[in-house]
Amino acid sequence: MLRVLALAALALAGPAPDDAALRGSFDMEAAVAVALARSPGLQAEDHRVRARELQADAARRPEPTRLTFDIWQVPLARPWAWNDSPMVMLGLRQPVPAAGSLKARSAALRREAAADASGRDALAQDLALAVRHAFIDYAAAVARHRIHLEHRTVTERVVQLTRSRQATGSAVFDIARAETEVARAHADVATDATAISAARTRLNTLMARPADAPLGPPQDTLPTTISADAAALIEKARTTRPETRAAQARREAAALELRAARREASLPSAMLGLAYFPATRPMPMHGYGLMVDLQLPWLTGQARKRRDAQAALAAAAARDVAQVELTVAGEVSTALATVQAASQRYEVLVREAQPAGARAREVALTGYETGRADLLSLLAAEAVFVEIAMDLIEAKSTLDHALVDLDRAAGAPVPRERLSQGPSAP
Repeated sequence: MLRVLALAALALAGPAPDDAALRGSFDMEAAVAVALARSPGLQAEDHRVRARELQADAARRPEPTRLTFDIWQVPLARPWAWNDSPMVMLGLRQPVPAAGSLKARSAALRREAAADASGRDALAQDLALAVRHAFIDYAAAVARHRIHLEHRTVTERVVQLTRSRQATGSAVFDIARAETEVARAHADVATDATAISAARTRLNTLMARPADAPLGPPQDTLPTTISADAAALIEKARTTRPETRAAQARREAAALELRAARREASLPSAMLGLAYFPATRPMPMHGYGLMVDLQLPWLTGQARKRRDAQAALAAAAARDVAQVELTVAGEVSTALATVQAASQRYEVLVREAQPAGARAREVALTGYETGRADLLSLLAAEAVFVEIAMDLIEAKSTLDHALVDLDRAAGAPVPRERLSQGPSAP
């Protein structure tokens, strides 16, 4: 059952797409599904959870029965003459632990298995978060490349217009300046290609694919934000975060271990034995024997010390839960504030900066074509337009990063709502 719970995150993600599907346009969750399905680290954690469950099953059973054989005082002069021994004994011995200790220790191991399963869920969420961040960076690199390609096309058009004016007396300086802008645009495009390749390599590695495996373009995502209340998100995170569940399970495991230690400190354990004595020459009769070996925990104090040590560990586990809850609250608050700030910046850029930059670019380009504006004005307007476009891509990327960080802090996806995009948001 715990194994099924440990795989819950992967099951919710659905079946991973075929490798060939990643060569075409793909979305963020497809990349996450591939990474979760292929992760050797998650598979290793699954085996560890299963091992802990089996350990719990084993702890519920008593120690193995021991088969003993004793033969005493065989004459050294005739070591093969076992029949001259005054005692030959064949016995069975069974350790009997303190009453109730096995049940408590088995239950403690099951809670440890639950903690391991929650730890595996946390590892899966961390991997999914890394994939989402890598996907966002990949999408941003592709978007920047698209803007720079457009910028290169515009600058090449400006060069053609400037050269056409040379015949009518345009300064050679304008041609050189326009060609310089084209060269810079080519350099930006080449830099983008390198950035895309690096982002693709990182994403492929997280998905356990070869670094140079073909990877299609990322699907565009609409800008979104959240309007949840911080207190509500923190309360939700305390129940959904796997780290909180793991800490609570370990607290329960420590309490069960303490119960077992208390029983071992207050109740005796025993070794019970049954023996058969075959007839020998010195002892010409068959016989049997019984053995009861009690371990009394009250005399040496060792069991009490173990109990006291476990009580301290149980108290520490209880405080660990409180610390995890404080950490979760801080992470949620920080992530929420980052989302709100990123949302506001993106909205201002879309609402005010982007339309203004687009209008200035269009006016400058039209004015240069008709001879009413000079080259420097056109290039300045184009530079501002590209800068705003880069700012928009960066703001969208920052917002997307903040949203996935908030999902991780909350332990589950937080409901989104659409942001205004303006006339031509990238």
